[in-house]
Amino acid sequence: MFRLFGFDVRVRPGFMIFLGLIVFLYQDGFGLWLAGSIAVLTVLHELGHAIAARSAGANASISLDFLAGYTSFQPTRPIPRVRLALISAAGPFTQIAISVGVLAAMGVNPLSVDSARQTDASAAIWWAGPVIGLMNLIPVLPLDGGHLVQTGLEVFLGDRAFRVMAVASLGLTFGAAIFMFSTGRGNFGIFIAFLLMNQWQLVQMTSPKRKGQPQKHIEDAESAAWLTGQPGMLEPGQRLSPWYMAHRALAKGDVSGAARLVLDDLVSTSEGRWVLSSAANRQQLRAIVDVLPDDLPVGNQYSGRVLAEVMLSVGYPQRAGAYAVHAYAQHRTSTLATTVARAAASMGDEANALLWLEAANAAAGSEHRIYLDVLGRVMDTAPEFASVRNSPSFTALRTTLS
Repeated sequence: MFRLFGFDVRVRPGFMIFLGLIVFLYQDGFGLWLAGSIAVLTVLHELGHAIAARSAGANASISLDFLAGYTSFQPTRPIPRVRLALISAAGPFTQIAISVGVLAAMGVNPLSVDSARQTDASAAIWWAGPVIGLMNLIPVLPLDGGHLVQTGLEVFLGDRAFRVMAVASLGLTFGAAIFMFSTGRGNFGIFIAFLLMNQWQLVQMTSPKRKGQPQKHIEDAESAAWLTGQPGMLEPGQRLSPWYMAHRALAKGDVSGAARLVLDDLVSTSEGRWVLSSAANRQQLRAIVDVLPDDLPVGNQYSGRVLAEVMLSVGYPQRAGAYAVHAYAQHRTSTLATTVARAAASMGDEANALLWLEAANAAAGSEHRIYLDVLGRVMDTAPEFASVRNSPSFTALRTTLS
């Protein structure tokens, strides 16, 4: 990893293997120039995304992998759709503009194939610059052109835009593959195969459940168990957990997408018809929390409570407590107050923990008798309260609940 213009740049082994493969396949001067041009222009492409993201108020980082580069960004404030579109477009346009400028300085006409092929260097820069840059603007996922179209569709379709784009992208790419191979134009076979594999995963990830029936075989037993604890099963009326979707996004290297899924859910006005199962292990949950910005929004009561509890469970008691306090100011529920108390107790702040348990008791009494029972069970079993359970104030409060 190295730093470039204030951004972390992670070079994964797959990127070096890809460049080495190019040199091995061509074994000539063009292969060396092509590998070098792709390396430089890929970094410049991702820098375009990263700088645009930073200008929109997001923290960005860059990863380089086999056949692709990724710019991950974590918003510190809501980003309008127009700015998101500009972030998507900034990469390919930076790549095209710089490469065209270099070709022009070399005396090459980038609009003429014959002119571009005069030397190995000009031919390599032409392919790695304007050609690949324009291909990246093809309106299919996971290319930048597909993200541009998806951003526009979200205005009309909302959350369904991702599903629509995933299915449409798979269909368009599959049709293009059949046409190209049937006409002897299979030069981009590896690129098309890469697209099809990614698109199939996206379609599987967004697959809706059958009406009135559980959805079976969501993707695999481990991932599906995130939803209900029953591998491969999704109850009628239940929607995919945003944490599950974020987990899958991270598995594909889409860090900014993972963060956006959780952040969007935090401000969602829909009811929490999803379940975060214990099948989601600590390491997986912590990876998602780590990509979230420090300044987290408060809106959806259910989603905010889950986030605070997750942060507490993965070892971030101070962050969990601070967010739960922030959320409690808007939603004065016993569960949020209890989470603050647990966070305080885990940090050794006994007095603050007891004060928040009193607040939880008051809130539970105003909600429903069942919440008093829940509070009692948490006081009996939560490991964070082990150090305060023998406190007279704690014992007195627990006796009151009984």
